Order: sequence, then C-alpha cells, then structure tokens
Amino acid sequence: STGAMPATAGDVYSDNAFAHSSPGMMAQFALAGLITASQVLVIERKSGALRRLLTTNMSRAGILAGHYLAMFILIITQILILILFGQLLLRLPYFRQPVATLLMVITTALFAASMGLLIGALSKSEEQAVVYSLVPMFILAGLGGAWMPLEFTPLSVQRIAYLTPIAWVMDGFKDITVRGLGLDSVLTAAGVLLLYAIGLWALAAWRFRFE
Repeated sequence: STGAMPATAGDVYSDNAFAHSSPGMMAQFALAGLITASQVLVIERKSGALRRLLTTNMSRAGILAGHYLAMFILIITQILILILFGQLLLRLPYFRQPVATLLMVITTALFAASMGLLIGALSKSEEQAVVYSLVPMFILAGLGGAWMPLEFTPLSVQRIAYLTPIAWVMDGFKDITVRGLGLDSVLTAAGVLLLYAIGLWALAAWRFRFE
C-alpha cells in the first residue's frame, strides 16, 4: 500500500487497462447511491412519517440504525455488482484475495452509508439532497484519484488527496488488483474508512437529535 507515502508511476504493476477505472467506478457509484438513499430520509421527514415514528416506542437510535442499514445494503449491493463485473468481464483479480476484497467492500459501504445518513439529516428538501450528494461525489472522486491515478500527480496533490476517504478506497482496492498485495496491505485503508464511517455517523446522530 502506498498510503500517505509518495506514490510514483512505478507503483502501478498491472497491465490491465481497467485496473484503475474499475475501483474508480466503484468509488463514484458508492457516492452516487447516496442521492436516492438520502432522499428517502427527506421524504419521510416532509410527509410526517418520521415524526410519527418518533412518537412510537421505537428509539431515535433504532430509527437511525434502520435507515443506516437500508443505505448500507443499497450501497454494498452496488459495490458487489461492480466487483463481479470487474472480476468476470474485466478480468481483474478481486477474488485473488477474497478476504481483503470483502474487508474493503464492507468498510467502503460503511463510510458511504454514514455519509448518506448525514446528507439525509442535513437536507431540508429532495433537491438539497441531490446537491449535497453530487457536490461531495465530484469533489471527493476528483481529489481522491477516482478519475486519474494519484501515482501520476505531484506529491502536494497526493498529500491533499489522502485527506479524503476516496483516496483510501482507491488505495485499498488497487493494492489488491494492481499491486498484487494481500490482506495486510489494506488494513490501513480499511481502518481509515471505518474512522470516517464512525465520525460521519456520529455527526448524523447529533443532527438527528434536533428532529
């Protein structure tokens, strides 16, 4: 794993033309899935369904966990479909290290679901949910190396990129498919994504207290 260390063009070992674009698509689709996921929470709030739920015996934590689980399932399904597409049609070796791949899939989905929950909690309308989803998608995907390999960018750009979760998504998956590494190589990336997931979930829970 290159992690926060300087990456160079020599770090790219795969000759598969899709080795970079496949993880990039996964990262971007995970964020794109936030649009629908966050809109559900907004619609429930506008329709009064959320308010009615809050008057039942169900706790706020339980309601929040239910929405989070739904978002997680939606996003992890999208990622798994793209993993299968990459393995079977693009001939990328995701299954060469199944445990490492599964760990990256789960932590990526956990992070994305937490972001979706926060966007849903912050958005006052469905239009806002779209904007709040698209802006992070384009900024994080572009900065994090989903569009262009960070190995070919200046060191200063790489340092900024690794402040974003998408750079760690890309790093972890490319450790498996491009650099030919195993489980140990993705532990840092998975850990960072888990920290992002916890932090974003905590922010969403804090915002949800004011409902």
